[in-house]
Formats: sequence, structure tokens, C-alpha cells
Amino acid sequence: MDKADEHLSNINKTLERQNDIMQQMLDIMPRPSGKFTKVLEMIVLFIGVFGFVSIVDIIRRWITGG
Repeated sequence: MDKADEHLSNINKTLERQNDIMQQMLDIMPRPSGKFTKVLEMIVLFIGVFGFVSIVDIIRRWITGG
């Protein structure tokens, strides 16, 4: 009976180590993002770029007087 307890204890320790390793791997890996999230990120990026270009254009017109 002692050997069975020892084997079960070893199996439990091994599973705990594997669980820790898997948790570390999941913490390192980036979270998957859906297509909708990627599309929203791209839309925000384009809006930001066009906003910046618009501001630069307004300043350019202001400086050149046109």
C-alpha cells in the first residue's frame, strides 16, 4: 500500500510540474485575437493616420496662406 501511495504522490507531483510548465507557456504566448478585433485595430490606425495628415495639411495651408 505504501508503494501505491508513493506512486500516486509522484504522479501528482509530475502533473503539478506539467501544469506549471503549461501555465508558463500560456503566459508567454500572445492571446489570439479575432478578425473583428484586427479590423477594428486597422480602422483606428487609418483614422489616426488620416487625422494626422489632416492636421499637417491645415498647418501647411496656414503657413503658406492658402
